[in-house]
Order: sequence, then C-alpha cells, then structure tokens
Amino acid sequence: MKTEIETAGKTDGPPVPQEKKQRELILAEVRDYVRHRKLVPPFSMEELEKHVSRVAADIDGGNGFRGFITVLLSNEVWRDTLALIPYERRILLLPQCLRSKDCNAEMDEFGLICDECGRCPIGKLQAEAEGVGYVVLIAEGTTVVTQLLASGKVDAVIGVSCTSALERSFPHMASHAVPGMAIPLFKNGCVSTEVDVDWVMDAIHLKTRGKWIGRHDLDELRNEVKLWFQKESLETMMGIGDTTTERISIEWLGKGGHRWRPFLAACVYKVLKGAECEIPESMQKLALAVECFHKASLVHDDIEDDDDIRYGDETLHKEHGVPIALNAGDLLIGEGYRMITEAGGDPDRTVRMLSVATEGHRTLCLGQGEELIWMRARDGLAASTVLDIFRRKTAPAFNVATQIGAIHGGADGEVLDVLAKFSESLGIAYQIKDDLSDLDEDRKNVRLSLLSALSAEHVDNPEQKARQLLEHYKNEAVRSLSPLESAHLKGLLRRLVTKIIDGD
Repeated sequence: MKTEIETAGKTDGPPVPQEKKQRELILAEVRDYVRHRKLVPPFSMEELEKHVSRVAADIDGGNGFRGFITVLLSNEVWRDTLALIPYERRILLLPQCLRSKDCNAEMDEFGLICDECGRCPIGKLQAEAEGVGYVVLIAEGTTVVTQLLASGKVDAVIGVSCTSALERSFPHMASHAVPGMAIPLFKNGCVSTEVDVDWVMDAIHLKTRGKWIGRHDLDELRNEVKLWFQKESLETMMGIGDTTTERISIEWLGKGGHRWRPFLAACVYKVLKGAECEIPESMQKLALAVECFHKASLVHDDIEDDDDIRYGDETLHKEHGVPIALNAGDLLIGEGYRMITEAGGDPDRTVRMLSVATEGHRTLCLGQGEELIWMRARDGLAASTVLDIFRRKTAPAFNVATQIGAIHGGADGEVLDVLAKFSESLGIAYQIKDDLSDLDEDRKNVRLSLLSALSAEHVDNPEQKARQLLEHYKNEAVRSLSPLESAHLKGLLRRLVTKIIDGD
C-alpha cells in the first residue's frame, strides 16, 4: 500500500516536505525498507539510486522527493555504523545560513563563531554536540571537513545542509567511505533557513553498545609497508646470504615503486583481523612475496621491451647485462614462493595461497606473451583486445595481492570471489591510468597502448575515450563490492580505489 504524501511547498533545489508529519512518513518508509534488507555501506551512487527508486515507488508522489529520499536512505544505511563511533570521533557541520538575519557573530578561518544568543538553533545544537564531545564547525562547503578527515581526527560526519548541496557532497563522502548522516534543510535559501531540530538532536545522540574497531589510517599503513622494503628489513626477513646474485636481487626488490600490491595485501589482512591487530611477521613475508613476483615481472618486462630507465635509474639489464638480470628475476620468483611456504600457518591456507600465486603467474605470462607477439608483428589491435591483455597482464598481480591477504586473514570463498572481480577491474583501470600518464613521456620504444588502439580505430578523441574507460573500470571495481556483508571491508576497498586510481 502506497504512503500518500502531499506536494511540498516551493523551495530551492530538490524539494523537502514542509510538514513534519510528511517528513516522518517518508522516514518511516525508508527505515522499513532498510530494515527488511541487508544493505551494507558504502553505496555507489548507482546502488543508492536503485534503492531510492524502489522506495519512491511505494510513496504516492515519491518521485517528487527523490533527493530527500536519497539523503534519508543513505542515513539509514550508515546509522548502525555511526552509532558505534564515539562522540569525540565525530564532527557536526552546521551551515552559516541557519543563523538569524540579525546575527552579530564573528567569523574566523574555520567559519562562524557562535555566541549562543538564542535567536537561531545553531547555539543550542552546538552546545548539545560539544557537551558530549563532538567537534562542531559552522561553515559552508566540505574543504575543512576533508582536511579533518585527512588528519585522522574524526571518523564520522553529521551534516546539515540543503538537499542540493548534500547530493553534490555524496560522491566525495562515498569515495572516502566516510560514515555520515545528513539532515536536510526544509526551508532553503541563503539566510534564515530552517531544519528539523529534533532530527539533528536524534543524530547527535545516536549511540549503541558495541566496539568501534576504528577507521584504518591508510597513509600510516602504507608507510609501515614501505619500511619492510628497507635493506636491513629485507635482509632480516628474507635471510639473504652474501652472494652477489642475492645482493643484486634484494637491491632491486628494495628499489622505488608505489608498493601498491604489498599494501593491498596488508590492507585486506588488517581489515579482516581488526584495526588494533598488529601485522605479524607472517603477513609481512607474504607481502614481500607479492612484491617479489611483481619486481621479477618488471625485470623481464624491461628486457623484453628493451627499456633503459626504471625508477629514474638504469634498468637491471642495462646495469648488469641481460643474463644476470634474467637470473635475478628468476631468483625473485623463487624467493616469492619460498616466502609463502615460510610464512607458516595453516597448511591448507598455504596451499591455497600457492595456488593463487601460480595461477596469477601463469595468467600474467599469457598476457605478456600476447603483447610480445604483437611487438614482433606490429599488427593493429582492437581496443577490446588491448583491454583483454591488460586483464591478463596487469590485473593478476592485484588479484594475487588481495587473495593472499584475504586467505591469510581467514576470508571465506564468497569474499574471495568478490576480490577476484574487484582486482580485475582495478587492475585494468590502473593500466589505463598508466597509459594516460605516458602521454607526457618521451618513450624510446613503441609499446602496446590503449590510446594507440583507439587511434587506429579512428576514435575522434582517443584520450577522452580512454578516460571514459578508466572511469568505467573504476566504477566496475566499486560495483563489484556490492555483495560484501562487511561494511569495514567494503569501505576499505572503496577507499583503496580512490587512493590508487585517483591518487588521493
């Protein structure tokens, strides 16, 4: 049976019901919808719109309030997560336009300094929130909030704003998987706006029993991973001897690079074990194994492409010659398998990790083989074929990383299936991004490129098309996370897409 809602009065931006009873009716519909489904945040905009359409269909005139329903649905999906977060780890963001016309409050670099005169609800809301431990900002926009989130000082946001501003901020919040609730103004404008104070108070005091495991600091974890590749750490963990071959290999392993693959492995493991879990030596060895495989593939790739420079220095074969470089790369492959077997733990898990690594190794070689055959013939390749090579050549390393971290962390088969799809799309997006970054480089050798394939197909603007494909595969990576039932794992992987592809 459809809920009947009267048409709202005219407002700026997407409409909000003017009567409290009307707003409560829609909220009740949204809560009933969420309660009867397993909805795990964060949502992509596509996921959210799908659910909004279903809720709106059960409300007479509901399509006229889609923006309002969008905000409420996102709130309810995050509600249980936000309720676990301590008050002192939350921020309340209030808009300056909520103040009265005769407000005499001063401004500083962060926003309005409310003197709690009582002529508008700002002072009451600020006092209530600060009384339980919130950080409160009275400012417009998301710049300050973004800075606070980046600093690690807050884990969640409760914001008051107009529906149009809330809709614009959703992609930013979603890309960073920030738990949040938004209370839309029901009277918009630039001054003397109005909000349902009861709703804001309810959000401020939202709390439930349970332990908040914390928001993983990705920058801190990435820096920790980088430390594992310092010379002393590598020699200790890998037990390298004093032969020249071992020295050459370990020096190459410790050279440059983003360390995305061992970072991915460590991230997945840590979120499965909990934020307070210290990463054990066994997981560090597995992360080294992941990087051993990757660095070996780069040695061989540089030889096959006859590249001169890697990480700003001579490639390994230019420095030591092809035979020595080939042997060093082969040694790194062996070291990777050795690290997996020496990581210890459950024998069944070890076998599964070895199986993932061998399948990844095989798939990468097949992808590289297709590229080498193309380099010999220099025949034209369709863009779809290039993307398939990316799927085989680049994506497997991401899959090996996430699967090894997940298996060691105790993930089940359903999670591993999601990670396989996620890694494939992430790997393709990463390679497209790499192709686009090569536009400004003067390469000596012609190599397989999506841009070249698009040009050969007479695409009007190859770069623009490549960027569209980049967005497509990035979004595919996000969409693949939908089946996950853990908000922490889903949120972490969503943040990793942003960090790896967008460089945030």
